[in-house]
Amino acid sequence: MLTYTSTHSRRSRFDWAGVFTAFPAALVAFLCCVMPLLWMLGAMLLNPEVRSELKLTDFRLQLLERTLGYNGLAAIIATVMGLPAAFVLGRGRGWLARLLWVLLPAALLMPSLSYAYGWSQFVRITNSFIREFSNAHFGQQHEWRLPLMPGGWFDTFRCIWSLAAWLWAVPAGLIGLALRRMDTNIQQQAILDGVLYRITFRQLLGPIIASLAVVTVLATQEFAVYEPTGISVVATEVRMVFDTGAMSSPDNSITATGLMGGGKMSSPDQPGRAAASVAATLPLLVCTTALAILAVWGAGRTSAIDSLTVGPWPKALDAPWWMMAITCLLVALNVGTPTLALVESLHIPFSIPRMWDEFGPKVQGSIFIACLATMVCLISAFSSAGRWTPGLMVVGSASFLIGGQLLAIALIRICNRRGLEWAYGAFPLPVMAYVGRFGWLALAGGRSTWAQSWKELRDMASIDGAGAFRTAFSVVWPLSWPTLAAGALLVGALSLTEVPATVLLSPAQPQVLTPQLMTWVHMARFDSMIEASLLMMMTVLFPALAAVLLTGIGLRMSAIRGKKPA
Repeated sequence: MLTYTSTHSRRSRFDWAGVFTAFPAALVAFLCCVMPLLWMLGAMLLNPEVRSELKLTDFRLQLLERTLGYNGLAAIIATVMGLPAAFVLGRGRGWLARLLWVLLPAALLMPSLSYAYGWSQFVRITNSFIREFSNAHFGQQHEWRLPLMPGGWFDTFRCIWSLAAWLWAVPAGLIGLALRRMDTNIQQQAILDGVLYRITFRQLLGPIIASLAVVTVLATQEFAVYEPTGISVVATEVRMVFDTGAMSSPDNSITATGLMGGGKMSSPDQPGRAAASVAATLPLLVCTTALAILAVWGAGRTSAIDSLTVGPWPKALDAPWWMMAITCLLVALNVGTPTLALVESLHIPFSIPRMWDEFGPKVQGSIFIACLATMVCLISAFSSAGRWTPGLMVVGSASFLIGGQLLAIALIRICNRRGLEWAYGAFPLPVMAYVGRFGWLALAGGRSTWAQSWKELRDMASIDGAGAFRTAFSVVWPLSWPTLAAGALLVGALSLTEVPATVLLSPAQPQVLTPQLMTWVHMARFDSMIEASLLMMMTVLFPALAAVLLTGIGLRMSAIRGKKPA
């Protein structure tokens, strides 16, 4: 007797395990990304004053032009410096190329505040040398010195150069990855025709444009480089509005205003100042959106030039020796110069134990909050790898693009209400800010497990009757854990060095080191600032190098998985 067993009910059963697998990532995205974005949208819709700021006044237009001009120039310089390194990363062989894949991402994670202070010390040392040289050879009547007027043209260029020298690894990495994915047959034909560099530049035009857009967006979000010299850009303006409720002007300069004056976390006019901060940044947000679209378009151009099978390139396409030499000089200039300038500026001997005794408690506070952010993003990455929720990358990217200051202001307004005292002024607030700002990196790691190369594995597990959780637990997580952990560690490293959100969320418990650095950065040569900067630079190296190492392990595991048996 034949029996018939219907599988319709089994197939139509709701996958509760899959829902619970996706729930942590969706919850984190909602709390840390969606809620701040909704608050900002409400601030624009419910406040007529904010909507009226969409009409650019002469002051706002000049501020926007200055911001885009300064940071656009920094992006151009960074991209030009990144081109030789990109060729070494994309077409280099041997230990030098492998070492650069470790050094450049780690250098990018250096604290921007400490990095800019290192360049200011280098300028001070250079000026002292020039002055001593001119006195010795020409006398005091013909004394030469650099024009170090705060906010002057040379000081402005120093700020632009500091940002470019800090962010140059971004175009180097983006263009280097594009080179590695490029069709080598076209380039070999270009060698025969004698037009290699022209064809290569045409193929790299998309990644170059994407690099310019990305660096410009990143530079516009940094205020710590411009503020000590009184240069007014949108980022410094937003902070001044939220801290004081006043706009900067020739009569109310940034340097003359007490920006660290406390009380901003509990003052009665906080709602008005928060709305005014949104108004101050609206024109830049429109430009940021346009730049983000341009970056996506440029990245799309990279996909259009991909070869279906990109194998090893011939030796004729290797990076020339002079590009390797230029890259080594750029690494020494951009990484070694500000670091050595900090060490040289110390009045006292360099001592790690003494620095830890003095700054250890606040560094431990920074590490504690960064570890919490890492754990939250690790759970989110594993959750998104188990079951992807549509829209996660969109809200994560949007939360990053609004900038650390606006994200912190939104979280302050959300948590400054009865019943949320446990989060307001304590560690949950900065953890939410860091996850909202950098959590897209962890989500990107989870999203990578939904690429075409993983489709066969998931389909095979599904045919065997495994649900979303079982597939993730038995197949996806064991193979992708290095990539997922690397994304979470990057969030932790960036949390240690985040300036815009951290400064606005201060004071908070436990105390962290970054707000203290902001009070010292205005001093020309201060041992505490130098020692704390060096200590933070050494601290962030550990998660940065661990993230790079795990990324390499993940890529190696992916290559092994992609090889088909003979």
